[in-house]
Amino acid sequence: MGVKSWDIDIDRWLNPLVPYNRLSRLPPPVSRFLGYRDGPRGEIGNVLVAWWAFVGAFSGVAAIEAVLMIPEIQKHGVPTVIASFGAAAILEYNVISSPLAQPRNSMFGHILSAFVGICVTKLFMLNSDFEQLRWLAGATSCGLASAVMTLTKTVYPPAGATALLAAVDPTLSRLGWYLLPLVLLSAVLTLATSLLLNNIQRQYPIYWWTAADLSKKVSGTEIEKAHPDDTNSTVTGSTQHDNDPEPSITVHADAILVPESILMSEEETAVLEVLRIRLKDSTSLKVNQNPYKTDSV
Repeated sequence: MGVKSWDIDIDRWLNPLVPYNRLSRLPPPVSRFLGYRDGPRGEIGNVLVAWWAFVGAFSGVAAIEAVLMIPEIQKHGVPTVIASFGAAAILEYNVISSPLAQPRNSMFGHILSAFVGICVTKLFMLNSDFEQLRWLAGATSCGLASAVMTLTKTVYPPAGATALLAAVDPTLSRLGWYLLPLVLLSAVLTLATSLLLNNIQRQYPIYWWTAADLSKKVSGTEIEKAHPDDTNSTVTGSTQHDNDPEPSITVHADAILVPESILMSEEETAVLEVLRIRLKDSTSLKVNQNPYKTDSV
């Protein structure tokens, strides 16, 4: 077994410790703004998406700026806002169904990247020529943060900027460990604003920790692995011959079939799960619109 086949699935150990979704037990006004829906989600046009993206980005960034400008915080020499949260606003209020925009990624991606950036910067600061090596500290921070997010399944593109800025921005590098609570505070404010605004006409988050069904407490992916003999249909609907089956991924409202020969990453699994949920919602919506329709015998 070579290096190419190495794979670390951190969820194999973490998922059994994470409680499954119990939002349905909360009062509807509360559960709604935590992302729970008891029926199919209604789609909205891109004009409304653009409107809520504007309102969300404005409100989210403004909330961070308002808090960071408190005199008790400003006395530490903090900036008005950490620039990477401008990029985060695009994910958090625009493409809210993306696996990368879910709370696990947005929260832990920022925190882990800030931690990596601070550690790398402090190590480079031990060198008397740090200013000449600041560029190298920035590249190292960003690269290492990307690797950490990959292994922890918390990939969040704006967090790469958080790690980079911790090294190359003199204002942030001077903050040292004080940057960590600032990033945490900013991430919490972004998430809180997202929950409030994204659930007025849309739904956020799609999931809090993983797209897998935690109620089953199954380690790893919840996608069913189909044997070659079972792959009799493709996504495109083309016909396959029994003696020459072609690998295919099939997404149904209640199941996702993936050939055993295909290895799925967490992000790919999440995308397929989002598609499955949309198919299920679409099926439920058709049933609700045709309550008297019955199948022919």
